Order: sequence, then structure tokens, then C-alpha cells
Amino acid sequence: MSKGGLISNSDRRLKLLIAIQVLWAGMLLVLAVWWGTLLIQKSDEIAKLQTQLGISENTIQSRLDKTERMVIGESGTFVLLILITNSVLVFFFIRDSRRSRSLQAFFASLTHEFRTPLTSIKLQAEALKDIEDNPKHTPYLDRLLEDVERLEGQVQKTLELARVEGGGSLRKEGLPLKSYLQSRVFPFYTTAQNKLNLSIEMGDEIVIADPAAVTIIFRNLMDNAIKYSSFMPAQLVMRSGVINGELLVDIIHENSIPHAESKFLGKLFYRGSNSQGAGVGLYLVKTLMEKMAGSASFQSFKNSEKGEFIAALRFKLDGEIKSAN
Repeated sequence: MSKGGLISNSDRRLKLLIAIQVLWAGMLLVLAVWWGTLLIQKSDEIAKLQTQLGISENTIQSRLDKTERMVIGESGTFVLLILITNSVLVFFFIRDSRRSRSLQAFFASLTHEFRTPLTSIKLQAEALKDIEDNPKHTPYLDRLLEDVERLEGQVQKTLELARVEGGGSLRKEGLPLKSYLQSRVFPFYTTAQNKLNLSIEMGDEIVIADPAAVTIIFRNLMDNAIKYSSFMPAQLVMRSGVINGELLVDIIHENSIPHAESKFLGKLFYRGSNSQGAGVGLYLVKTLMEKMAGSASFQSFKNSEKGEFIAALRFKLDGEIKSAN
């Protein structure tokens, strides 16, 4: 997410707030003038009635002057207090908006700068693994590569979160989902056979999606399956079917550590009792799906033997249902 994009979205929100505040203040002024004028007119009518009753003109004029001062003073004070309150709210909004914008820009810049050294560390670790002859060192190099890949994933999630929270848009195109996953996502897990047992029961329908977002979504769910399995390897099943013109993809983690708070899954920074992360992954999955005009829902079940976690993803199909098979 670029700094310019963050500033642009923040400026638009600020301009909208100022426009609403100006409109609100204008309406208050119009109402105050209208009610003041109405009260003064009614006071004049009461004064005429009092004249007919024989009350002296000096007394009537004194009462009229007092009523006018009261109306003008109280109405003016009320409008002034409202304007001051609105100005204070705008001031604090502008201050917090600038602070938030600065933090977002710094956060996005910092995580972006992490990518180059992480890539360098990964390449050096892979080179060491290729030239290292001592089998005793292999587990340590494998662990190093695994940790670097995990950190790369966290950095990517953070960058994507900053982008979508800053109002960034996705590139939507027709995507043969199964073929894309088999070429761009599943190969990352071919070296983790002892950690992930993946069963795929999917067609190859073409969906409307952003390829980068699809990668993040499925890698998040697969990484979570490995991270939150009650035993290894993680048992993950992917099934798809067309329902009401949409492609429904169920991702079922059969040996999941149970989550007792299913209704909160997908909320930003929510961390369950067994969470080991920052609570960003499922929120990012849900947000990216919604930005692609789809949806994501999560359920966690617990029985006497094991837990089960299900992520249900709904994709829009690209026109008529097509298949690459």
C-alpha cells in the first residue's frame, strides 16, 4: 500500500466530515433564525392582545424587548455551543486521522523494508543447505528456512492488511481456481508431507478473483491448519460445488484444535484461547473475499474425539459456468 494511497483515502474522509459538519451547522443556523423569528412574531401578536386589554404601552414594550433579548441570547448561545462542540470534534478527528495516517505509512514502509533482507536470508539458508554435507546440521537449516518462510508470510499479511484497511482495491479477473491453486499455492506445501495431508475434491470452475488475494487466502488457511492441528500431519480437505450461481469452497480441517469462540472468528485482532498468532489471518481472509464480491464464514466444532474447523468461501463465477477439465 503506497503512502499516497493512504493519504488520499484519509483526505477524502476528512473532506467528507468537514462537509457534513458545515451542512449541520448551516441547518442549525437556519432553524435558530426561523424559531427566533417565529417567537418574535408571536410576541408581537401577544402585545397587540395586551393593548386591547388596556395594558400600558411602556409595559408591553418592556416585555417585548425582554423577550427579544431572551430569544436572541439563548438561541445564539445554543448555536454557539453546537458550533464549538462540532469544531472540537473536527479538531480531534483531524489530529487522530493524521496520527493514524502516519502510523499506517510507517507500518507499511517498515514491513516492506523487511522483505529484502528476508529474501536474502532465505537464499543464503538454501545455499547453505545445498552445500552442507553434515547431516546433523540439516534439521537446523530446515528449521531456519521454515521460520523465514513463516516470517515472510506474516510480513505479506501485514502489507495486505495495510493495503485493504487503507481502501486499496483488488484486481478482479477470470481465474480457474483449482489450476491456479495447483500451480501457485499447493507447491509450497509439497515439502511438508509430514505436516499436511491434503485431499482435493474440486472442479476447475472459473471464478472472479484477484490472484494475489487468492494466494493469501488459501495460504493463510493452510498455514493455520498446520499451526492449529491437534496432531501431525494436519488433515485438510477441500471440496467445491456450484450453488445458486456461486462456487462454494469448503476447507475442512479435520484434526483442528477446538475453538470455543466460533462467533468471533474473522474479527480483527481476535485471538482465541489457543491462538499463537496476531489475530489477522482469518480477518484478512474474510475481508479479501468480500472485496472480491464473495464471502467467507468460519465454524469450529468440538466433540469427544477431536475438533473440526470449516472455512466456507463463496466466489462469484465468471459468466457462465466454465471448466478447464
